[in-house]
Amino acid sequence: MSSKTLSPRSWYWLAFASFGVQGLYFSTWVSRTPEIQKLLGLDTAQMGLFTLAMALGSLSGLLIGGPIIARLGTRIVLIFAYCGGAVFLSLLGVMAQMHNHQLATLSIILVGFSGGAGGLAINIEGANVDRSSPKSLLPSLHGAFSLGSLLGGAIGTVAIVNGVSVEANLIGMSALVFIVTLLVTTRLPRTSGMHVHSDMNTDQIATVATARDRRRVWLEPQTLMVAFIVIGFNLAEGTASTWLPIALVDAGLSSAIATASYTVFAGAMAVGRLSGGPIVDYLGRAKALIMFAALTALGILIVILTGWIAIPLVGAALWGLGNSIGFPLCVSAVSEDPRLAGSRVGVLVVASNTSGIAGPPLLGFIGQVAGLFSAFLVPFFLLLAGMAFNRATRAHTPVDARR
Repeated sequence: MSSKTLSPRSWYWLAFASFGVQGLYFSTWVSRTPEIQKLLGLDTAQMGLFTLAMALGSLSGLLIGGPIIARLGTRIVLIFAYCGGAVFLSLLGVMAQMHNHQLATLSIILVGFSGGAGGLAINIEGANVDRSSPKSLLPSLHGAFSLGSLLGGAIGTVAIVNGVSVEANLIGMSALVFIVTLLVTTRLPRTSGMHVHSDMNTDQIATVATARDRRRVWLEPQTLMVAFIVIGFNLAEGTASTWLPIALVDAGLSSAIATASYTVFAGAMAVGRLSGGPIVDYLGRAKALIMFAALTALGILIVILTGWIAIPLVGAALWGLGNSIGFPLCVSAVSEDPRLAGSRVGVLVVASNTSGIAGPPLLGFIGQVAGLFSAFLVPFFLLLAGMAFNRATRAHTPVDARR
């Protein structure tokens, strides 16, 4: 099956479900992290290293997954990444329940590896779906990831309340991920993401990017400018996920308000992604990106000023709403030329994951010295600086490689 024999609507909904599986996969692990930490007997520093192992596994999956996608396509990589990830997630639950630190660490590395390769593949698939439509579809596809994350978190919460063990929860959710993967990803286009395939004619093969072309995307000014914008948005998201509740409690607010603020942030992210497409179509990608970056910065500023203006829920809502479609719009911006779309998306995903690895510890160090609200100024100023590079996200016409 190719994208030509699959209807655009069917292709969109298959990609939508695949994004949802990715969110379900990761939120299942996140929902049980406190208990996994307790089962393995890890202190805060050791837990930081444990999650770092997952992040490094994810980065490895990104780097190795790119060439495999180019050769075999996104469908094959998604099938093996998601199904393999489900197995490794189950293994993590078993090893944590057995208090086996060494094999649990190996498991979390493999969970990260599968998630990294699958994340790259689904973003390339999403970019292909988006490029095939006159409407902006990537925001809503990433909204599916948010919905999957909310579902996984809700199931994890119910499991905790009802005394379901970590092992049983992770095995059960892994089985669900495995089944949905086989039902959904196997129906995606066979050739999507491949650089060369049997459906191409001679003229199309003549325009295929060489390995040198794909390496040179790492030096393209436009791609690097868009990657800088991605770092700002990703760091803002990671800051909220890691430090927002802690910072509000440190500021004297109750744990309930702090938790509610993060919940509002996550909900606003989902709403923004699911409803942001028409806004992008109306304003255009570059203008929409400036607006959403400004909303994110305003939300962060309101949270920073909690000591003077105590409306953290409003700040969290703006922060999440603005942060919602920054990454999808950046992916869309580098995907207009199908020849190098996969390689350019790879640059953005690597930039995103790298900032995710280095950002939270760096902000934690700054927070230890100057306070977390001061640390929040880092993503605030990165977002403002990224606006200066916004011209790189404007629509442009790809150049014919044969000229």
